[in-house]
Amino acid sequence: KQWYQRRVRGQLGTGNAKRQDRAEMVPFFKDKHVVGAACGRNHSIVITLGQGSYGMGENVMGQLGIGGDSGKGKNILSPRPVAIKEQLKMVAGGHDFSLFVTEKGFLYSAGSSESGQLGINETGEYIDNRKTFYSAQATPSRVHSFFTFDQKTKSRVRVPNVLIRHVSAGQHHSLALSTVDHLYTWGFNGHGRLGHKTTEDELVPLRVNHFRPNDKNQCIRIAECSMGGCFAVNNIGTVFCWGQNQIPRLECPYPIPLEDMYGWDVHDIAPGRMHHVIAADKSSISMGRQTKGELGMGPNVKSSSQLGKMNSVEGIPMIKCAAGMGHTLLLADDSSEDVRKTIEGLDVNDD
Repeated sequence: KQWYQRRVRGQLGTGNAKRQDRAEMVPFFKDKHVVGAACGRNHSIVITLGQGSYGMGENVMGQLGIGGDSGKGKNILSPRPVAIKEQLKMVAGGHDFSLFVTEKGFLYSAGSSESGQLGINETGEYIDNRKTFYSAQATPSRVHSFFTFDQKTKSRVRVPNVLIRHVSAGQHHSLALSTVDHLYTWGFNGHGRLGHKTTEDELVPLRVNHFRPNDKNQCIRIAECSMGGCFAVNNIGTVFCWGQNQIPRLECPYPIPLEDMYGWDVHDIAPGRMHHVIAADKSSISMGRQTKGELGMGPNVKSSSQLGKMNSVEGIPMIKCAAGMGHTLLLADDSSEDVRKTIEGLDVNDD
């Protein structure tokens, strides 16, 4: 319930567009039980338990999913209800779109579908006065159709009864993990970031068949979008990446293993714009470009094309990690006394 920002689009939900450099409680959520949240480029979505979900910030393309035309094209300074009546369990924010997953596993999307990132089999393109425009999807639409590519018939086959447990949004592409751990991707496919061995955009979710659906070891347990690609971890712990990822310098239209991560027990992975973070075993691992100390390897490291440990937190198991613009967040598992003592010994930044 605490937020701070750099851009001023109202994404903090505080009722104004003033810059805020310290975390403060959002009064609107004071009496609500917040169970989830996500941020897009300039917008935020918050999930509460039994009290609705809310959007705030930039709504130029209807990415808040609040429905109607009253807020479309505007900056929404205070939280407004998302137009989905069902209880949400997860949300993801892209550049100018959002993905919503209900407790029942239904997938909804709202915002721009210029590259097919909403997964509703349309781009919203229209011509007006000889100029091309893209319509905004302000009311969330249910994503009904999921497909796989049949190699024998060389055609797409619809996969019935797909329910979703996890979603992730890139700049203009999306991915979803089903409840049976099958991975689907769709949207903008520049540099092959969808993992289908092509560079054509996909308007509907298409299963990444590199991971064989009938092999339990090949099923995916963790998957996230990066700015220009995707990362995934299968059931035996192999980390894969594809698309265009600046570090490691990779451009591949299908998943390839990250060999340096062989043998690690990966808890979480957070692809960022120019750096990536992995929580594995009792280590926090990073790679990429460092501008503000986001690699956690000390002030003398400018960039690293190789995986490296954050020595200052070595021995502390991390259960979640996040990679933002010039910063990294780590959530530690402090259930053991030894870990708590290690954490107490860390330097504290009171600035």
